Amino acid sequence: MVSSIRMGGLVSGLNTESIVKDLMKAESAPLNKLLQKKQTEEWRRDQYREMNALLSDLKNKTFDMKLQGTYQKKVLASDNDTIVSAKQKGNPTASVYNVEVDVLPTAAKAATVKFSADKNLKDGTIALNEEYSFSIGSDPNDIIKVEKGDSINSILAKVNALSSKTGVTASYLQDDKSITFTTKATGATAAITINSTDLPADNKLGLSTGTVNSNAAITGFSTNQGFQSSADAKAQTVKINGIPYSVNSTTFTFDGVEFNIKSKGTTKVDLKPDEDAMFKSIKDYVDKYNEIIEKINKKVDERTYKDFKPLLAEEKQSLSDKQVEQWEEKAKSGLLRQDTLLSTGLSQMRQALMSNVKGSGMDTKLDSLTEIGITTGAYNENGKLYISETKLREAISKNGNAVMDLFTKTSSSTDPATKFNESGLAERLYNQLNSTMTKLTEKAGSNASLVDKSILGEGLKRINSDISRWESRLQDKESRYWKKFTAMETAMNKANAQGNWLSQQQG
Repeated sequence: MVSSIRMGGLVSGLNTESIVKDLMKAESAPLNKLLQKKQTEEWRRDQYREMNALLSDLKNKTFDMKLQGTYQKKVLASDNDTIVSAKQKGNPTASVYNVEVDVLPTAAKAATVKFSADKNLKDGTIALNEEYSFSIGSDPNDIIKVEKGDSINSILAKVNALSSKTGVTASYLQDDKSITFTTKATGATAAITINSTDLPADNKLGLSTGTVNSNAAITGFSTNQGFQSSADAKAQTVKINGIPYSVNSTTFTFDGVEFNIKSKGTTKVDLKPDEDAMFKSIKDYVDKYNEIIEKINKKVDERTYKDFKPLLAEEKQSLSDKQVEQWEEKAKSGLLRQDTLLSTGLSQMRQALMSNVKGSGMDTKLDSLTEIGITTGAYNENGKLYISETKLREAISKNGNAVMDLFTKTSSSTDPATKFNESGLAERLYNQLNSTMTKLTEKAGSNASLVDKSILGEGLKRINSDISRWESRLQDKESRYWKKFTAMETAMNKANAQGNWLSQQQG
């Protein structure tokens, strides 16, 4: 332990602090090397774990590619979209719907009522000089008040301002001096009701009270003032799987399926393999594979800067944060260059994907990635995959089950070589990723583990132990240096005191 009593050049005039510090710099060289080695090994460990995380991401994606469900997604499709098209709206209970259309249903219309305004009105801006009120619908709060200064345009503006509540809009056609009320909704529930307690019989808008609905039924409207031009869709018969149904629209939902009738005829709607979904799954997987092997290859090929060692604490103090960042970027570079674990893992991944799948049940015309349009790039691209979309879509369309088997096939063989050859591409790659990740975890441990018993983890423990011993040793050395200088200062102080005494005696 360093002595608490230090005499720093009080008698000798020496800068003892600086001298001891310089002496300790030389003595600290072995400790500094250990600190730099520790930092390097921590960076190396973290980079291994980063690579392991990338492989884990690919492994999760590969697991999905092992599952037949990834390739067996279904989509509702019509054999003839020009007659009937369909899309899923719920959970269909049948797998096939035979649809017969003899008569096209009439599309549902809105309820409409038209009134003839005063023919003497020049246009919609002329003041009517009338006062009354009327409502649209059953809500007494939806009142339109007509005041003397109001024109046709201003009254209709009030009607349209309430359309979000009433569901009715109004328009004016100057050519025939007509006012038309129209519902936003269509079908059997569409209706217009106009009520008033003080509506003049000769009002210039030509309004009368009453109700019109989309079944063409009129109640109360004065026939010489207003008429309606709307009718609901007439129910027609559509046969589905031989059973007739009455529908009121060209679009209707039955058993979780939305049918859209376009023309007369007979067609079949059924659940078919979703070729687009299968194509997307394979393409997304290839993209993820390329993304991850590119990052790992970049790490394996990363340049090493031997002159850039980890910075010590005192070295960082003389640099800006940006300078430290730039220095450490080079110091970290190349720590996994030509790493055997990663290089071997990449090689085995390529072999797993590019070797033909053999064994019973395999379509020999679709037993490799190249057969479905997926090939590797140039040698210097390190196994990057390329897709011929045309060829892949063609393979999926002609034999989607064979494409599925290429990825998902399993083998019951206990012989490793036979099992590898008979396993689908995703099955092989998943097992290979597991093996590589296990080795990386043995090498560098895992962020998820509280106890690190990996090779690098044990090495770091030994380094930390060596650092502790060196720090203790250096403290002892520094204490000895200070003891020596303190003894020298003490001796010089005694000598000076004796000299002063002798001088006094002689005086």
